[in-house]
Amino acid sequence: MGALVRSAKTEYGFIILDSSPMLALADSRILAPLVDGVLLVVKSGTTPREQILHAQSGIRSVGGNLIGVVLNSVDIRTNGYYNYGPYGPDARPPLQETFATTDFETPQQKASD
Repeated sequence: MGALVRSAKTEYGFIILDSSPMLALADSRILAPLVDGVLLVVKSGTTPREQILHAQSGIRSVGGNLIGVVLNSVDIRTNGYYNYGPYGPDARPPLQETFATTDFETPQQKASD
């Protein structure tokens, strides 16, 4: 698997690998140290906090670089702790998908460069 990842890195600018759940099988623990970064995908309202912390610890324990968490299946219609819902005469319903962007350094980019 390492040879495949190294070969793909020479051919492509970005490589995205989708693997099995971190806690279910060893596949993710094997892949984590071979890639530049790991995104942990968590299902909103379903995945217990203890499992998230255990997965985070597992990624780091094998030398993986946890670069972020994706929270999926978020119901933006619920009123949770904060309610930033629409208001006023021109209010529109919330979008069904919400995207957040982030700037992070890839291993090829260094802050000192």
